Amino acid sequence: MFTLYPERLPREVMNRLMGYLSSDSPWIKDGFPFIIGDCTEVFLRFDVLEVRGETALINVSVTFVNATLEGDYRKIIPNLTIWKVLNLNLSDMTYYDNGTPVGKATLFIDPSDPPKPGEILFSLEGLSRGINVSVGNVTYSAYGNSTVLTYYRPFRPPRIGITTRRFDFSDAGKNWSISGGGREEYTYDFLTGVMIAGTFSHSTELMALGVFSIDSMDRRIRGKSEEGVWPDGIKLYDTNIAFPDEGNSSSPDSPWRYYMYSGILTLTASLLARWWKDGHR
Repeated sequence: MFTLYPERLPREVMNRLMGYLSSDSPWIKDGFPFIIGDCTEVFLRFDVLEVRGETALINVSVTFVNATLEGDYRKIIPNLTIWKVLNLNLSDMTYYDNGTPVGKATLFIDPSDPPKPGEILFSLEGLSRGINVSVGNVTYSAYGNSTVLTYYRPFRPPRIGITTRRFDFSDAGKNWSISGGGREEYTYDFLTGVMIAGTFSHSTELMALGVFSIDSMDRRIRGKSEEGVWPDGIKLYDTNIAFPDEGNSSSPDSPWRYYMYSGILTLTASLLARWWKDGHR
């Protein structure tokens, strides 16, 4: 399941969605702030388009495969892709959209200076009252001594884990109500700061795209095996980033410097994360 916030969606995406919404849509009829959908797969991706000094141009996108809106399974959107180009300030890892700060990067971090407890990552928008999501705990022993298994490759310790403080939200109108909350968990490669796994419904990148929430639970494969542990949620699926030797425990000054030194940042460095829903492939 996913929840879209129309006020933030790109105009061309919203125009496309209007053809799939009925007059009984809660968003149209009742003023519900979100559009709720379902899908079989989700792809979350970022591409580094350009780096100029302390600013990187990032193309962030999310694709919902076999998407349906508000329970109408007669109208299937094979690939619903939402994308936006954001400016990332590399000195503090903050995204900007047309000069307005959006929040801290959550798909990747600077491993030499990860977000600190109490630091606000992003705000949930679309509710009557804004909700800040902030860092609760930072650890360098995420998943302990186990090897974390992903679709791309296994990752041995150490790893950086960030868990947010618990947050709760609720809102209601004349004919609708919504509530939720919890804690978000993000796990990163120790040397590059790239997210390798995560169990979360919200992130800065999703909020910037106009996606209020997603269901990140991986229903295809999770749990322990002889090789290690498959995290419950999102897992790294593919990337062109050349990870350094796992035997090297010295974190680089900045993940961006590492990418540039390795010669693969330029226009093509990308993270493609994938998780599965309802057993479909």
